Amino acid sequence: MDESKEKSEVEQVVQRPSEALKLDAKVQLFKKSLLIRGETTLPKGAVMDVQLKPYPNDATSLQIIRNAIEPLDTVASSGIVKVKKDGTIESITIPRPDENKRYRLEIVLDPRKQNEDVQEDLGPLGKNLSNSDGNVSITEKSQDITFLKKYANIMKREEPDGFMAKINLVALDEQ
Repeated sequence: MDESKEKSEVEQVVQRPSEALKLDAKVQLFKKSLLIRGETTLPKGAVMDVQLKPYPNDATSLQIIRNAIEPLDTVASSGIVKVKKDGTIESITIPRPDENKRYRLEIVLDPRKQNEDVQEDLGPLGKNLSNSDGNVSITEKSQDITFLKKYANIMKREEPDGFMAKINLVALDEQ
């Protein structure tokens, strides 16, 4: 067997673990809107979905703070942001439909929605996101897909973190 061929096969197996990517996003709460901005080490051109999902009306603030309850599977408002070449995330303002309702704000990177250059960096199914803060893996059609997801709870206006607050979006396991 050709020695150089053998060596290249070995090199392919010993891939260095991918560098953890950073996604630091903040939301500023206003009466009728939410302003989201941030910085990241994700590649330029990466696209992320921003979604505001309402919690059930009977959910208590304690259940929400402890993540004991999931938001409804409805999107109250949403938008899309892109990573700029300086590593900042385009800032976006999305509507806050009701200041007397509690929501979960999520920013999500789906590797399948990225352009070719970004997919090359992250892996088409996001395998290079697996050691980044906020990584979430799902199995769909027998493929493992790794997303990046961070969130913040938006409380009612009269509650703490309900008005004029600036909140960091965190990974679901960072309580």
